[in-house]
Amino acid sequence: MLRCARLPTSGIRQVLQRRWIVSYYELFPGTFPDSQPRWDVDLGKLRKEYRKLQAEVHPDKIQKEQEADSEQSSLLNKAYHALKDPLTRSQHMIQILKDVDLTVDSVAREYTQMDPELLMDVMDVHEQLLDANSRDEVREIEKVNKQRIEKIEAELKECYDNKEYERAINLTARLKYWKNVASAVKDWAPGKPIDLKH
Repeated sequence: MLRCARLPTSGIRQVLQRRWIVSYYELFPGTFPDSQPRWDVDLGKLRKEYRKLQAEVHPDKIQKEQEADSEQSSLLNKAYHALKDPLTRSQHMIQILKDVDLTVDSVAREYTQMDPELLMDVMDVHEQLLDANSRDEVREIEKVNKQRIEKIEAELKECYDNKEYERAINLTARLKYWKNVASAVKDWAPGKPIDLKH
């Protein structure tokens, strides 16, 4: 469970005052009225609610309650960023729904070890990045990787819609690999070592 600090009794945040929260979804009752984990997120609505809540709890707003406000602001920030990104949203959903923590690398690896094709594909991309001599070559790698990520995210939507959580776990572990590749692509520079986390 996530500990939620005491929040001021104003507006929609009354719901959150002095209680333990089970998920980040509970912190945004305007975006998620039922507080239930779900894949589909109205990112514009989430961002608007996040900004409104941050304005209420930002540490600079009320000097005497600065420490509590800082904890609340930090928790809201962490929750917002987790829910807006498909990988971290799926990791959070799996944690809630199946009690599997895919943010831990060793746990995520357990779900991909039995997939030699994935590991070979990742090693192949790693070699392509090592052999790349120009930004154009890297852009092509990036384009293919983006398509992989989009395909997995579409499959995750289907999994959550159909409550296929075991498949969602495997896809989320795979997505983590391809997001790591996306980071390596972003950081690529000629001659720079490739740090591809597994």
